[in-house]
Formats: sequence, structure tokens, C-alpha cells
Amino acid sequence: MVLGVLGWCVAFGALLGGDPMIAFEIGGAALVLLWAVLVVREVLESRRVAAVLTIDSEPGVFFGVACRVTPALAMDALVLGSLRPQVFVGAELVVSLMDCELEAVMFHEDHHRRTRAPLRAAALGAWLRITGRSNHLRTVLLGRLTALETLADADAIRRGSTPRSLAAALLKGDLSIHPVAFTYGTQLRVERLLEHASGIPDRSRPAPPYEWLPIAFVAITSLICHASL
Repeated sequence: MVLGVLGWCVAFGALLGGDPMIAFEIGGAALVLLWAVLVVREVLESRRVAAVLTIDSEPGVFFGVACRVTPALAMDALVLGSLRPQVFVGAELVVSLMDCELEAVMFHEDHHRRTRAPLRAAALGAWLRITGRSNHLRTVLLGRLTALETLADADAIRRGSTPRSLAAALLKGDLSIHPVAFTYGTQLRVERLLEHASGIPDRSRPAPPYEWLPIAFVAITSLICHASL
């Protein structure tokens, strides 16, 4: 990839004269600026929803994980806030799950909190808005959103939860299309958890952090071209 970019820069530099990267840099900067604006919008919306949920919520601590318990979420849980993420758990979910299932939910959401998954989801959501007409890119980005959930599942298992407890909690919860909600991507996750519980190894490859790759590509490409000219 580096050699390809280097050849592209040299060829266009010889053909056009001057800096062949100026158009690329302006276009890349505009794209990144649009992405940043969309991310900020997602972050502000997350903060607004967190403020609304906080009004009718009560503080709680389950299995060492601090959270806010709210009737508004019913049978779901999620993390809101990008810089200071908070775990919100549905009041109905708390009383409906067995202890081992609630533990799995809390460990799962705590992983989202510690890794600032809402910010990652906001970045992916922004790319989805920009590249929404490309089915291939949508598939890749949605796969990354689901990967955030499977990473949280894996962390919960490492902390002592069982795949069956996670799967049972997922099946009892309300299905959600909200990224970083506990029940996002339920079908695929339940299948993988049950395979794991049966001893079938997970052969899926970890999804790269696509949310940050375009920015890195623009920066690295510009650096390579300027260094070569």
C-alpha cells in the first residue's frame, strides 16, 4: 500500500507539477471535518438521552459495577456518554434476571464503559451516514458495531460469567437497534455464545477499528507523499 501511494504521488507530481496532494488533502480534510461534525452530533445526542434517563433513575451497584436503574429501559441496558460513560439498566431487567444473568449483563456493560464504546459507536455511526449508499461498506461498519458487543461478551466471560448466562439474558431482553445496547446484535451473539458453551472454537477474525482507519489513512498518505516530494 505504501509503495502504491508513493508511486501515485510521484506520477502525479511529474504530470501536474507542484504538490499533487493539495486536492487530496482538501478533499480528505473536508471528509474528516464532515465526519467530526456528525460524531459531535452523536455525542451531544447521547448526552441528552443520558440526562433524560437520569431524571427518573436511581443509583445502584450490582456485582461491583455502578449504574443508574431506570424504568424507561424496561428489559435492556446500555452505556451512554462518551467522555464519562455511564451504565443504565432497565428496572424490569434487574428484577427479571437471575443473579448469574444480571452479573453477565453488568460485566458486559462495564466493558463498554471502560473502553468508551459509545464514542466508538458514534464514530462508526458517522461513517455509516457518509457511506450509507454503499452496501459493502455498510456491511463492514455494521459488522464492527456487532464486534464491539462480542468483545464485551468475551470480557464478561473472562471475568467469570458463562456463555449460557449471557445468552439467556439476551433472549430475555428487549431487542434493540441502538448500538452499545446490551441486546444489539442478539441473534448472532446468541449463536456464538451457544457454540462457545458447546466447546466449538470461535473462528471469526477480530474486526479492525474501522472507525479510526479513514483518518489514519488520510494522515499517513499525506505524510508519505510530502516526504517523497
